[in-house]
Amino acid sequence: MSVTESLKDAATYAALRTKLAWLTRQVHVHGETVTTLASTIDDTAEQMQDASETMKALAVDSATTAEFADAAVVMTTAKEAAGEYTAAADSAAAAADDAKTTVESDHGGIADAVDTSSVEMAEAAFYTQP
Repeated sequence: MSVTESLKDAATYAALRTKLAWLTRQVHVHGETVTTLASTIDDTAEQMQDASETMKALAVDSATTAEFADAAVVMTTAKEAAGEYTAAADSAAAAADDAKTTVESDHGGIADAVDTSSVEMAEAAFYTQP
């Protein structure tokens, strides 16, 4: 389900706040997952490089040693890409937080007034500005 499809279900302010809170949490969770993955990839790349150097010191054939070194290079490249993805995820998380804060600050008082009012709201057309 896309974000747009998800927000179409938010027909009320309360539903919109709930959806935004959920979406914001999802963005943060995915960002944390990517950060953890980047760290794991970096650790594994270092271990691959260490294994390559150890094999080289033990006079293991150059083809095998080179395979481990190549794998370390590929993993380091993947780690760099994960770092860029992490930065993008952090930006997305900040944007999601801003959207949630904006909705709450711009519309929260209205929702609170409606929720505590003893008067029923009129149809939306009544409130339309000319």
